[in-house]
Amino acid sequence: MRISPKIMTENIKANLAKQSTQLSKTQIQIATGKRINSLSDDPKGIGRVLGYRSTLSRIDQYQSNITDAMNRVAYTETILGQINELVEDAKGIASNYDGSSSEALAQSVGNIRDQILGLANSRYGDDYLLSGDMTSTAPFDATSGDYNGDNGSYGAIIGDGITITLAADGGEMLTDAASTDTVLAVLDDLVVALRDDNQDDVRDALEPLQNIDDQLELVRSNFAAAYSRLKDTQERWEALSNAVETMRSKTEDADVTEAAVDLQLQQTSYELLLQVASEVLQPTLLDFLG
Repeated sequence: MRISPKIMTENIKANLAKQSTQLSKTQIQIATGKRINSLSDDPKGIGRVLGYRSTLSRIDQYQSNITDAMNRVAYTETILGQINELVEDAKGIASNYDGSSSEALAQSVGNIRDQILGLANSRYGDDYLLSGDMTSTAPFDATSGDYNGDNGSYGAIIGDGITITLAADGGEMLTDAASTDTVLAVLDDLVVALRDDNQDDVRDALEPLQNIDDQLELVRSNFAAAYSRLKDTQERWEALSNAVETMRSKTEDADVTEAAVDLQLQQTSYELLLQVASEVLQPTLLDFLG
């Protein structure tokens, strides 16, 4: 069968176009580092890649929530730990009081009260940390020592349908349940008792201070458990993220070294094809014209 010059020309043109397209595709893969750069490259693969990216985005959000929650827990625990130490100092003053240096001790308790007030009214970012849901309201009144927040808590979504709840009710944390007095009110009474040299009233401050001390220890242990849970969850998400990223990379990313070798072979093939085309098409065209 005789192949006409026109058919030969069309075949060569088609091969050149195909070779040029593949060459361009490989060049794009090297430039982007991606095996899939358009839907036509791998329709099924791009569907999997989109699924992997969606999963990674969701994991990133959970990781961000966990990081914020861990920072909040660490900050809150530090504050409560300092308050705990100050309550211990006040207990020491009350338990060891013998009627001497009453004014100096009263001033010390007053300083303890002011330090606890500052710590209890700490902010986390722009929000008060221990006001429950009333994050724009200072939790404790500087004068009366009353709690002005509510019993709200802080919730963080750390997984699919999983929320961790962190205590934020400073009133519960720093109030003697038996007398319903806040730690600030108890310390105010202790200052008065010391200045009046009323040893009975001084001793009466010990029980509410101990109750508040015990409550703080309980809250801090709960925060420690929450931090441990957050840390474990963070590590599990990190492992899953790495696994999903590996699957995404195998599906989407190009082997740049392999692509570079392919590019060199394709360039050589394209140049040879151009050379063949120049040798074949010119006399064929002359024959055709003749």
